[in-house]
Amino acid sequence: MNPFLELLLRAHPGAEAVLRPWYTFAHEVALSPKKVTEPAIGQIRLKWWSDAASEVLDPASSPRAHPAVTDWACALEGAGHRPAPGLVHAMIDAHALDLEKQPYSDFEALRADATARWGNQLRVGLQLLQVGDEAHHHAANHVGAAFGLVLSLYTLTVEAQQGRQAHPDFAVAPEKMEPAARADGAGRTLGQARYHLDRAREILPKPTKQALPVLRLGLAASALIEAAERAGADPLALPPPSHVAQTFALRLTWAKFRNAYA
Repeated sequence: MNPFLELLLRAHPGAEAVLRPWYTFAHEVALSPKKVTEPAIGQIRLKWWSDAASEVLDPASSPRAHPAVTDWACALEGAGHRPAPGLVHAMIDAHALDLEKQPYSDFEALRADATARWGNQLRVGLQLLQVGDEAHHHAANHVGAAFGLVLSLYTLTVEAQQGRQAHPDFAVAPEKMEPAARADGAGRTLGQARYHLDRAREILPKPTKQALPVLRLGLAASALIEAAERAGADPLALPPPSHVAQTFALRLTWAKFRNAYA
């Protein structure tokens, strides 16, 4: 599981029972296309997870025997309500881009993908916490976009080593670019990530406390942005996200006093 989500669950134990099974399921979905070298096999794997989600979300179905599937099904059964299938399937479908060597034609495509992956994941989390109003879900989309955009910089080098151009502003591997060009591309991404966090706060200045275990992924986006800026906005100089997460607990503690999420 993403280290920031893990820390958020620990900081909000009251929400962990309903959120952890969903995050674990989503994590398995994200891993599935990365375990194959043939796109056709990756599509089969994603179809398997999509079918599994349909079984979990249908009370009349019997979920298939996989720990991430059965655990989520049991959690939903205990909660007595299920999230919107459209959000779940949109999140799963977004990972098909991991099977392409050049998944994004331009920056808007990258933004849309960040929202589809992380925005939908957060919106499902809100539904699991029974937070359904439009403002919270709109803010969740912006938080997810911010987190996904900045995370793309932290995975840029690894993706390039695997022969993928996973960021439209980096047409070649970052080590082949001039430092100024790397900083320009990263700076644009960081600026857009900050824009989405600002929009989230504008739309939802005072979220309900019930939504904070989900929306506080915005604090993780802020932590990653600040760490990237300290590194000169150079993708080759960024610390691993797990290192940034080591100071995240302190940020969460301070955020609780301010009732902040981004």
